[in-house]
Amino acid sequence: MEVHLMRRRELLVGAVALGMTWPLAARMASSIPVSDTTGDAPAEDVRLADLLQRHAQALQAEEGGPDRLADYSLAARARHRQATARRLDELRGIDRAALSAAASLDYDTARFVYETMADQYGRYGFSDLNLRPSPYVVSQMNGAYFWLPDGIGGRSPMKDAEDADRYLDRLGQFAVALDQETEQIRHDAGLGVIPPDFILAKTLKQLATLRDAAPTRNALTTSALARARDGGIADLDRRASAIFVERIVPALQRQSEALAVLLPRADDRAGIWAKPDGEAYYASALHSNTTARHAPGDLHQLGLAWVAELSAEIDRLLRAQGLARGSVGERMAALDRDPRFLKPDTDAGRQAIIDYASAHLDRIKGLLPRGFHVIPDRPVEVQRVSPAIQDGAPGAFYSASSDPAQPSIIYLNLRSVAENALWRIPTLLHHEGIPGHHFQDSVLRGAGGLSLFRRTVRFSAWTEGWALYAEQLADEVGAYESDPVGRIGYLQGQLFRACRVVVDTGIHHARWTRQQAIDWMVANAGEHPDAAEREIDRYCVYPGQACSFMVGKQQIVTTREKTRQRLGTRFDARAYNDFILASGPLPMEVLDGAAALMAGVT
Repeated sequence: MEVHLMRRRELLVGAVALGMTWPLAARMASSIPVSDTTGDAPAEDVRLADLLQRHAQALQAEEGGPDRLADYSLAARARHRQATARRLDELRGIDRAALSAAASLDYDTARFVYETMADQYGRYGFSDLNLRPSPYVVSQMNGAYFWLPDGIGGRSPMKDAEDADRYLDRLGQFAVALDQETEQIRHDAGLGVIPPDFILAKTLKQLATLRDAAPTRNALTTSALARARDGGIADLDRRASAIFVERIVPALQRQSEALAVLLPRADDRAGIWAKPDGEAYYASALHSNTTARHAPGDLHQLGLAWVAELSAEIDRLLRAQGLARGSVGERMAALDRDPRFLKPDTDAGRQAIIDYASAHLDRIKGLLPRGFHVIPDRPVEVQRVSPAIQDGAPGAFYSASSDPAQPSIIYLNLRSVAENALWRIPTLLHHEGIPGHHFQDSVLRGAGGLSLFRRTVRFSAWTEGWALYAEQLADEVGAYESDPVGRIGYLQGQLFRACRVVVDTGIHHARWTRQQAIDWMVANAGEHPDAAEREIDRYCVYPGQACSFMVGKQQIVTTREKTRQRLGTRFDARAYNDFILASGPLPMEVLDGAAALMAGVT
């Protein structure tokens, strides 16, 4: 296929094709900050651009970097809260009425970020610039032990002795981060914030897996030490092993003890409603994750309507495959047991799933010109989720590489081959990889016209909404033209996200039990019971996040149709897709304003 790189001219062409007003097109396509482009920019635009540039630099510093992990301490959390209040005050000093239409979008985006962060930093648990809060600092899906080992062990450069020293320093910082989290675990427990007992049990098991691993054979060390040996770096095994044994293992033990002592006080209530000020926490988390305003009860009903619509379409396709008996969920479960779509429960079988996924990625790449003018060229590979974290990890996720020499990774959780029937695999790849998260990340890296602030902030509804929209795009460009069962898999993926809305609001608003939520997901989404359990436990520790996928996707589709109606025959779907990606992260509350600008409406 012909490969396209993101270039300023191409972005301008796409902008003009959509009938975008010139100020927004120029802002999107220019690689020069607004304050440096022309002398005739509105003065307030220049003030805002300079302010947000300064803010973005500070926000990135707070998140850490290649040589320094973020500060996870309670003191750092207090500093972040103060800094957020200060930034919000500075933003309010900008006269929004004096801004251009394009700059107003930047202002509204920043206001959403700071108001949301200010609210979250005033609560317990974990929160950061991702605006994806968790009431529990450490869980089966959160915490330094979960997120950092792959980056430290798998992604640290290892070319010379200086790289080796930086790697060892990061190992030491990892131990510090663990103790900082342990401090907050104890602090929040004093407020009455204790994870459910089933969450504690899974978390303790995963912590023990890392703690009890061999010093040179674990997620923090295995890959890094192998690359060091290949590069001729001497004595790193001994030095890394010493840090692991003397600093990391004791820190993991302290964190395990801090969680274990909570077990007698824990219960099995799954929802955040059972925690201090839980209903307000959920309302905040729901708004933060969806970036749109939906009352929990209203969103629950909307989710039920989406489930009914998608179930009816899947029913029609299943009948065409000769599957007419039983509920939609039961018939999809039958596909999971169909030998045509299963690989052996062996290492070779798991590798066969990886090989199948890799071949499908190659096929979808050839179809991309049907959906996009601008196609980035960055490598991506499919790998297995580490067995050390697979019990708590989702079915698949994407990890972007910060090193151009290394490919990004789509991780498939192959703990159970029965949960990875081949008819389900393509839509996972479209979501996590192409044209989903990998495509999204690649375009953002190439969109030099986006300000540093717009490339720094992130919104689950935009990120996950695009990935779910990407599943639909894959269908629209022909990914399932000769694969009707694969298309059922695509629609099941959409149904699954609609069910998430129902279940998330059910757990945290309607006070469903954990088992009630698992049973509903199995019956209505056709999920394997083990996979459904992991998903429900994920929703328990990230309230509202599961709703971001469908809410974001639906808003992107709604915006597309509004733009189509405004532009009529001038509408170009490929240019629209290019623009949504290149526009950078936006709250759904702001996306309508961007849509109006696309069509030249102010």
